[in-house]
Amino acid sequence: MLRQTIESIRLLAAFLREIPPFPPRLLVPGALALAAYPLLAVAFGPDAEGRAFVTAFLLGLSLRIGLRFAGMAQRLLERFSRQETALTALVAGLGPLVAVTVFDDPLWCQRMQSAWFVVLGACFVSDMLAGRTDMAARFWPWPAMAGYLGTLTRAMVLYNLGFLFLNEAMIVHAAPSGWLVFWAVLPVLSHVVLGLMVLTVVHLDDMR
Repeated sequence: MLRQTIESIRLLAAFLREIPPFPPRLLVPGALALAAYPLLAVAFGPDAEGRAFVTAFLLGLSLRIGLRFAGMAQRLLERFSRQETALTALVAGLGPLVAVTVFDDPLWCQRMQSAWFVVLGACFVSDMLAGRTDMAARFWPWPAMAGYLGTLTRAMVLYNLGFLFLNEAMIVHAAPSGWLVFWAVLPVLSHVVLGLMVLTVVHLDDMR
């Protein structure tokens, strides 16, 4: 048992070393939200904690969308015209911000993250049921990954389902400040889990 545990730890450490480095700039939006929340709570007063949470989340979300906007637009341009890209990017970028502003509810902010996992997971479920690998090919467009796309499609269904349950559990059991910490570190957590999942799929398929 001890030998198996040590071997499992060694294998996990090896996998972690193979995961691509995480861009530190993607942690800035979460850090901004975490720093802004207590300051806004003081500024707005004790009866406006919900407003402070929504405002802090909106600041962090705006910066997170801004940091990813150029990459999203570039990927869209590879598939659509300039007009279609501009419209899609505008809806995808401003839509969540407008929704947060209109609903002005901390729970809506939290459930928006769940909605993201539902939508993304549904796309992979649709591909899996239809025998396609379109979504996986967009995530891993490299020729070397072509043989793993079917397995990765199924794995991404579980990935999104797992994070959906995790987010819902955090909503139920954590205070708003605790959930905000979770949201801030979610990019790192999802990066590590996704990297481990891909490495596991590749190694298991190669062993077969």
